Amino acid sequence: MILPVIEALKTQAPALTCVLLALTTGYAKAVAAGVSPLGYKDLLYLVDVDAAMHWGRRLLIGNSNPDVSEEESIAYLGINYLDLITQHGEDGAAAVYAKEGRYGFRPLNFMRQLLDEIQPDVVVATNSPRSERAALDVAIQLGIPTVGLVDLFGQEDDTYVHQIAKPDWTCVISESVKQRLVGHGFHPKSIAVTGNPAFDGLFSPLTQAVAQAFVKHRGWQWLAPILWAGQIDSTSDTTSEKKDGHKFAENVETTLRDFISSRKDLALVIRYHPSQWHTFHRLPDQERVHFSVPSQEPIHPLILAAKAVVVQNSTVGLESAVAGKPVVSLEHSLAVQSSFSLAAMGVSTPCYSTTELPAMLDKVLSEHTIMPAQFTSDGRAAERVASVITGALR
Repeated sequence: MILPVIEALKTQAPALTCVLLALTTGYAKAVAAGVSPLGYKDLLYLVDVDAAMHWGRRLLIGNSNPDVSEEESIAYLGINYLDLITQHGEDGAAAVYAKEGRYGFRPLNFMRQLLDEIQPDVVVATNSPRSERAALDVAIQLGIPTVGLVDLFGQEDDTYVHQIAKPDWTCVISESVKQRLVGHGFHPKSIAVTGNPAFDGLFSPLTQAVAQAFVKHRGWQWLAPILWAGQIDSTSDTTSEKKDGHKFAENVETTLRDFISSRKDLALVIRYHPSQWHTFHRLPDQERVHFSVPSQEPIHPLILAAKAVVVQNSTVGLESAVAGKPVVSLEHSLAVQSSFSLAAMGVSTPCYSTTELPAMLDKVLSEHTIMPAQFTSDGRAAERVASVITGALR
């Protein structure tokens, strides 16, 4: 969401300097985009380095990702755990981490040190609930103008909507999301319906060209590719739930692979969440099946190459619908039942059983999909968000 806004700001306000704190997998994406971001590893000088490295190394097992350097993972874990200790003491930090894992991180003290160091004129962050929320909370306390970006629907499970101190501005994808936030105490005049900048790339001729090249390279021009954008089926990252969550997604993958084997007119792209893909069991190569590594392939060309998309309740589902692709959401997924349903939002066609998925895909592939008007986009959301940011500076 942030990178397109930075590009738009270069045009609208070239005198601005954007300091980007790009977290975990976002760091490599920022570098690839030609931005020079800060990572946690660049900010160790703000804390007790030895203590941060000690805790980071202790917590690294089970918290690594091939798309994030070990140095960055250690710094991220160590700085955040030190902040937990500052807030709750060693025993309290251990209890929070044992219960919530990384989901318990909220580095308020660290963000105060960082903002004191940078002295920003405005703080912009997405609605992610850890570092981003901490940055907004501290900026509000310090009286620094703030702009928050809500990526999806502002549902009850989104911690952003429950913030007591509200950012000066919030950018949302639709009027219905705006009204939902108003119901949670946000002032109507503080909410701008901008669309999601992360979706702008779907309307780029370059992205369309990459999608066409992807299909041609595999000889799929006369096939109907299906995109399976899966994730761990859980709201927690505890070991037992991860195991169950992997099983759900892998069962879906097996069902889709069998479907492809039985139909010579179809192809399949398997795409797991960028922070989770490496934890899934990699099945042997199969004809007309492509396993996508997120760090090597952006998602938008895969969406544009697909004729239908299968999700639980991933953002990819909404992106695909915005791009005019039929979306099937797996409503029996724990991720859907414990969070939100794309089908309930009018974005997808619901499927209530993995065994019913092939028949549902046949159905949606044969129908014409019409995207609800409230979620349509024009590829200019980043420009509108940039205007909100420059307005917050006045």
